Amino acid sequence: MTTHESPDLSPRMRLILESATRVVAAGGMRGLTHRAVDAEAGLPQGSTSGYLRTRLALVTALTEFTAAGLIDSVEALAGEQQAGQSDATVIEHALDLFASWLREPDALLAKAELTQEAIRRPEIAEAMAPARERINSIVEQILVRAQVADAETSAQAVVAAMEGVLGSALTKPAAEREAYVRGVGKRIITAFVPDAS
Repeated sequence: MTTHESPDLSPRMRLILESATRVVAAGGMRGLTHRAVDAEAGLPQGSTSGYLRTRLALVTALTEFTAAGLIDSVEALAGEQQAGQSDATVIEHALDLFASWLREPDALLAKAELTQEAIRRPEIAEAMAPARERINSIVEQILVRAQVADAETSAQAVVAAMEGVLGSALTKPAAEREAYVRGVGKRIITAFVPDAS
């Protein structure tokens, strides 16, 4: 879940959204205020509201920022698959991708909080949709190549399961998280692609 490098973001907006990510990771959605983001970013009071006037604007911008980071990280996986690597290799790279998100726990926690917010706020769910669709598409491509029946539904199942695995991993000691994600993740994926185990 790498930091999104969109040229559309000014350095100040990037600072605000990275700070908002840390605020949500530390205190949940209830802690996300313009004042808290200003303090985290070391900006004068009122700076965040100068860019994002309402809390909804702040939440939506954070959602889009988080989603963009997810899309960036799965594009490399798509390139690997298109390069003709074996199913087993691409699956290992998919596990590398999921494990890499553990190295950015603030972004992962913020995504989990935003996912919960999306249940109540359709506009947040809409902002998250492109990232989910792209991730589902990448996994579906892997499963199609592996000749998995109903690859679309299977991909949705894998992605939903891995979201749960990542969330569970955050409850474990940091030293155990990657092994947990790789072990459980491989069990999930190879349930659909047994020849890749």
